[in-house]
Amino acid sequence: MYENTVLVSRGQFFYVESTGLRWRKIMLTIRQAVYKDIANIMQFIDENWKKGHILARDREFFEWQFVENNQVNVFLGIDDETGKIYGMQGVIRYNHSLNPDVTGSIWKAIKSSNPKLGMDISDYSTQQLNVRYIIGAGVSEKAIRLGRILGGTPIAMEHYYRLGNYENYRIAVVKNKKIPEIEDTGFRLEPILSSEEMKQIISPEALATHIMSKDYAYIQWRYFEHPIYQYDVWKILNKEKIAHSVLITREESARGRKIGKIIDFYGDIDDLGQITYALDGLIKEKQYEYIDVYSYGVPSELYERAGLISCDITSDNIIPNYFHPFEQKNIDLKMMDPMLEGLRMFRGDGDQDRPC
Repeated sequence: MYENTVLVSRGQFFYVESTGLRWRKIMLTIRQAVYKDIANIMQFIDENWKKGHILARDREFFEWQFVENNQVNVFLGIDDETGKIYGMQGVIRYNHSLNPDVTGSIWKAIKSSNPKLGMDISDYSTQQLNVRYIIGAGVSEKAIRLGRILGGTPIAMEHYYRLGNYENYRIAVVKNKKIPEIEDTGFRLEPILSSEEMKQIISPEALATHIMSKDYAYIQWRYFEHPIYQYDVWKILNKEKIAHSVLITREESARGRKIGKIIDFYGDIDDLGQITYALDGLIKEKQYEYIDVYSYGVPSELYERAGLISCDITSDNIIPNYFHPFEQKNIDLKMMDPMLEGLRMFRGDGDQDRPC
């Protein structure tokens, strides 16, 4: 059906397609999407990624995630004559430097004359944006297989949790109830109500030193202006009531119960190991069955000293991650090992903490 594939400039590919009684020469172009492409992209997601996906049915949410200053952060492999999309990659910018760090969102290619279309779209997007790092978690099995072919090593983010003290659990499945005793370190959590308040604790300059550096435009957009989710942003106060770190959480509910998720963290990583007493207070106040955290680059010893329990897909206890729809099973959030010393990632990185 397909023949005469030729790579030409500006990300264009030619092939010949049978259309009934005639053959048509098709030109596949790799380019950044424009605003008028959005309906077409949403249809592509619905037909080729997941039927009824929020990015396929909620135009307002799609634009919140991908449209920035009238620029659509989606890259396409498309037949511009017919408008048929053969591949796409969404991109989320973490900062607005000349060499931004970014993460991907929905990377998909369907059968075409170019067996490397998905990789070519990805390469084109990183070149166009002049990307420094592109890293994400929660990648698909297909992306894992491709990563292996390219010499990468798949890993899973570490998953830890702290149970509330209940006689029975409806969200979690607890076969081995364990709540390690911990000491009160004197650390406390107090709400932060704005990104300006957060800046008093974590300066823009401090954010810029991170691998996968996020700026305050991103933080304002992601956590203070989310159109669906309500995030709780906390300053972590030490014994002297001085804050050096910020914790971001969100609650979920199912079966008449609630749980808390640690979504992101900024500051001195040792502070994360000092707040278990405060988390226990949050569990009691909010009546959470548990609080859990997915992370990469945080020493496991820190969690274990803090009285948190490790969980993976083989664990007897089930600490669900998916709530829309609710799935009572353990989930590994997989990624390709970036092998970057000093990199820390949490559940909120990429688009993992997104309505489905």
